[in-house]
Amino acid sequence: MKKLTITLLLGLAVISLSAQKVIEKTFKYADQFIDVDVKFASDIEVKTWDKPTVYFKADITTKDGKYLDLYKLDIKESSGSISITSKAEDLFKAFYDEWNKNAPEGKKRYYHTYETYEFDYVLYVPKKSNFRVSSINGDLKADIIEGDFTADLINGNIDIEKYEGDMDLKTINGEIDLVLNNSRLVAETIHGSIYADEKLNLKVIDRHVGQKVEGSFDNATYFLKLNTINGNMYLRL
Repeated sequence: MKKLTITLLLGLAVISLSAQKVIEKTFKYADQFIDVDVKFASDIEVKTWDKPTVYFKADITTKDGKYLDLYKLDIKESSGSISITSKAEDLFKAFYDEWNKNAPEGKKRYYHTYETYEFDYVLYVPKKSNFRVSSINGDLKADIIEGDFTADLINGNIDIEKYEGDMDLKTINGEIDLVLNNSRLVAETIHGSIYADEKLNLKVIDRHVGQKVEGSFDNATYFLKLNTINGNMYLRL
């Protein structure tokens, strides 16, 4: 009986975890600007490859697999741009309505928690493309980026191990962790600290609030602009 109970529980766990929605999109690339706005995210993985296509994957999981059909993507293509925007507002509203339907007076909820959802995204773009990723909540990670890249986050960390191209990285409440090479750099933070390898020999710019550093190393082929409000920076060689 115990073995049967364990088996049943494991089966239920698998069913719960597999209650997800996966959306995959592929676009032909013809030198367009690529703009991805995934407002609510858990993890965002960015990759560059040799293919002349853009690949986007959204792995959407919700509590008990509810309201998955309400998650949508708004996709726009033109000769100048490829735009991908997540639309999760209806999904969150359904959870609000469910909670508030039986909530006691004064306990109504108009916000969502990480227990409600997990939205994971993967983006592949062609090498040497120009692209941007924006998010309200989400950590962004890349092993290597070969192209001109902008990251605009509100609550999330940015971790990039290698790059070949100009980058503009900004997060309000999060950290930036970057391995530097062959670049001209301007980095500033308001309420955080900047930790840099001594060999970078960065110039510290005086300011009343926060920290700002500048520097050039190797051939300074690329330009880096880094900015945080409430978050540290880790600049490595």
